[in-house]
Formats: sequence, structure tokens, C-alpha cells
Amino acid sequence: MDTTNIRYIIFDTFGTVLDWHHSIVSHGKELNKKYSLNIDWGTLAIGWRNDGYFKATFDIAHGKREWVPADTIFTEYLEERKEKLGLQVLSETDYKQLCRIWHRLSPWPDVLDGLHRLKTKYAIGPFSNGDFNLMIDIKKEADLPWDFITTADLFQKFKPDPEVYVDEIKLLGAKPEEVVMVAAHPFDLDGAKLAGCTTIYVPRPKEYGEGTDYKEPAGKEKIDYTAEDFTALAELLNA
Repeated sequence: MDTTNIRYIIFDTFGTVLDWHHSIVSHGKELNKKYSLNIDWGTLAIGWRNDGYFKATFDIAHGKREWVPADTIFTEYLEERKEKLGLQVLSETDYKQLCRIWHRLSPWPDVLDGLHRLKTKYAIGPFSNGDFNLMIDIKKEADLPWDFITTADLFQKFKPDPEVYVDEIKLLGAKPEEVVMVAAHPFDLDGAKLAGCTTIYVPRPKEYGEGTDYKEPAGKEKIDYTAEDFTALAELLNA
């Protein structure tokens, strides 16, 4: 891979950098034990991600709903199911921490080593639909070595709105060919590709938990490169 012109590497975060499913399930099991609950946290985590976060951000990206912060979306999903799940028994502090579990997600095991290697050669940072304050909390919690943080709420838009990728490139003060987008979701790479970025797919087959048969939908645009994990990603980018 020719890396001569590359200056920036931007990353999708939920699923690509962060193992949201395991993080939510681990926290939820602690609540089950503490409050004698019987919640299937694996199923809840997937619903929270797909029926909550994904659906809302896609609706906003396609003009079907007014923009609201990601934290609002996360809280809305739980509020609508609070009584059915029995979450009303949680203390105010525990419920607030549950709503904000997305601020405390753990990275995949290969992420830190790969990012530290990439950082020696490129400016690296997240380009996420998560809120700016959320990304700051995750950086501190997971000790991610970002050089910068960019998030869709800076533009009051959500990926995969094609315009937000163009906005991102302008914010970086870069040319499209100077930016690489890394994601575990081809739809995210589609937008980056249309904006002129180089795209790298890093599959996360366990994103939805161990033993799931979830398969990531194919994108519409041709992906430039694929890397097995962030270690392979660093090698691909000669870092």
C-alpha cells in the first residue's frame, strides 16, 4: 500500500475500536446480581445498538428526524423499556451509570498496540456518531492515544449522511487523498469513499457477541483494503 500522501487516519468507534456488546453485558450482569434482575443483557445490548442507536442516527442522517445528541438517543431507548425490564428498581446513580455505559466501553484487545504504532507515523483520531463529550470520556477510560477527536455532533449531522464526511475532511484541513477511514461497517466506508478517502475494512465478527451469526451487510462502494485487526492495520500502513 502506498502511504506517501496519507496524513490522517480516522476511525469509526462503536464496534470498530470498542467492544460495546461485551462492555454492556458485563455491566448488566453486575446489575442483575445486585438487584436480583433476570435481564438478558446480550439481547438488550443488540437492541440498544440496532433498534435504538442505529435506527435513530440513520433516521436523522436521512432527514426523517431532527438532530439530537447520541446520549439522548441512548437514554430514550432505556426510558421506553424501563418498567418492562424492571429497571425502576435501580438507584438513581446506578440507572444514570447504565445510561452512560457507552462512555465506558472497552477497546478490542488488538486496538491499543495498533493505535500506538499508527500514531508514530500519522495523526489518528475517532470520527464517530458518539457525542464529543462521550469520546473524551472513552479516551480517558480506555487510554486511547488519539491525536484529535472529531464527532458528528460537531456538524449537527450523523453518518452515513454523505455531507458529514466532506465536512470532516474540511475540518482536518486535508485533501481527501490524505485521509484514511477505518471501519468495521461497510456502510460507513461507503460515505468516506464517496468523499474521496482511502477506505480500510477491519471486520469484527464478534461485535454482536460470542456465537452470534450476525453478518455485516455489504456496502455499495468498493473497499480499498481489508485488515484482519489493528495489528494487521498497522502493518498495512507501514507503521
